[in-house]
Amino acid sequence: MRRLVNLHKMKRPIGKIIVNPDLCKDCKFCIEFCPNGVLEESKDVNFKGYHYPVIKPGKELDCVACRMCEKVCPDFAITVVSEEYITYDKYYGVSRHAHGG
Repeated sequence: MRRLVNLHKMKRPIGKIIVNPDLCKDCKFCIEFCPNGVLEESKDVNFKGYHYPVIKPGKELDCVACRMCEKVCPDFAITVVSEEYITYDKYYGVSRHAHGG
């Protein structure tokens, strides 16, 4: 299997998803259209009685700040901020020596 030799240099963004639960009407578009499956429905409800999206446990680093959830939200309840970058070797837990680097 071929491996990228510069995993320690290649970076990708880490997105931070900010949800305003009070604006959400539980359409689930953000959950359905997220390419990395980062969001799920909350167990709690907002003051209108709707479930709102939350980040799935263990998926905190999977958001790549594509902003698809923000774009498809009809109620403008989601904002995505690209906070930092992570190298692929840290994301995948690969050491440089494991792949000959």
